[in-house]
Amino acid sequence: MTDTPHTSIATDASSPRRVSTAIGHRWPTWFGLAFAALNLADFQDGRALGLIVYLAALIYLATAVIGRPTTVWTLFWLSVVAVALLRVFDVDPWPPLVAGAASVTVVGLVGGLLRQPRLTAAQLPAMLVFGTAVLLALSLPPQLGGYLVAAALIGHAVQDVVVWRAGKVVARSMAEFCAVLDFTLGAAIIVLSLAS
Repeated sequence: MTDTPHTSIATDASSPRRVSTAIGHRWPTWFGLAFAALNLADFQDGRALGLIVYLAALIYLATAVIGRPTTVWTLFWLSVVAVALLRVFDVDPWPPLVAGAASVTVVGLVGGLLRQPRLTAAQLPAMLVFGTAVLLALSLPPQLGGYLVAAALIGHAVQDVVVWRAGKVVARSMAEFCAVLDFTLGAAIIVLSLAS
């Protein structure tokens, strides 16, 4: 059957709409890529990007403790503002971040986080693993520390995919954004470190 002129026009008109709808549905991917580009703009030392995986693990843990996946974006933006303010006032962000992680961990333990479903409870050991890796990376030489941060970022990207597929712990849009951001940064650290 051949297309009539009306069918052809309708198809042509709906094609851009379909493309824009598809792009719109993937906004977390585009946001993750843009955020990665922003963080790689003045790349010098992969260890500096450890802050991102540390914050990601802390935000996931805090969201699990709160028990409401949709709060994750609020926590994300609060952390972005808090880190920006610490930098404006030239305050080392690590002591407040470590204290924050310790506080959220205690609240989670007291609140019974480990008795929650497996993926939710797993945010506590994930914070321990990713947090320890990042803090250890800061004490290592730049290239070795950068590789450890890259491994942590890629590891967290794997967790993001698991969380996205399950549709639990955090909003799926955050899991998608974080997976793209983490994997892109981890891969970029490896490539840029090998190239230098």
